Amino acid sequence: MNTVFQGILLGLSIAAPIGPTNIEIIRRGLKHGWKSATSFYLGVIVALVIYLLFAVFGLAVLTQSKIFNISVLFFGVLVLFYLSYNSFKDFFAKKELDLSGKVDSKKNFIPGIILTISNPAVLLFWTGIMGASLASSSNSLTNGLALSFGILVGVVIFAFILIPIIHGGRRFITQKNFKYVSLASGLILLYFAIKFGYRFIAMVFNI
Repeated sequence: MNTVFQGILLGLSIAAPIGPTNIEIIRRGLKHGWKSATSFYLGVIVALVIYLLFAVFGLAVLTQSKIFNISVLFFGVLVLFYLSYNSFKDFFAKKELDLSGKVDSKKNFIPGIILTISNPAVLLFWTGIMGASLASSSNSLTNGLALSFGILVGVVIFAFILIPIIHGGRRFITQKNFKYVSLASGLILLYFAIKFGYRFIAMVFNI
């Protein structure tokens, strides 16, 4: 039970900080409504499950490969630049944006998976904290499954907090102030893209 509780705390620590994933959830939720935010968040959870399976069953050895890490960083930087571009495009759009909430759920679910899997910060979490937690256990598989379950519970708890807040905030969103939300999102995503881009260059050239 203690391991599950630790996992819940870890799950909340993953989900709570302002990063590329939460910024994109907020932007999509304010633009298209809670269904889009929920669909995107489900994609995030699927990606986390994939990473959890890698960590629990020892496949995280891939992260010791420099080529693998460089590939993840490169892909992650491309995704972040693309999302940043989309945010800026909404800000500079001359025609009115569609804030009706009518959007294909696949346009949120799949990007949720892609952004999370390609996020280097998430990869570093699994290879660091998760790997250390499993290594310190005498029964790593049982402990790993309990910890993984707790992490997923923590992530879901945060979703039940964040998404209603986004849904409630939509009533205050107009065309004008959503553009400024998009501008702020674009700048934050661009910051992460540049940050991970620098890490990618440093890794390639051994700086």
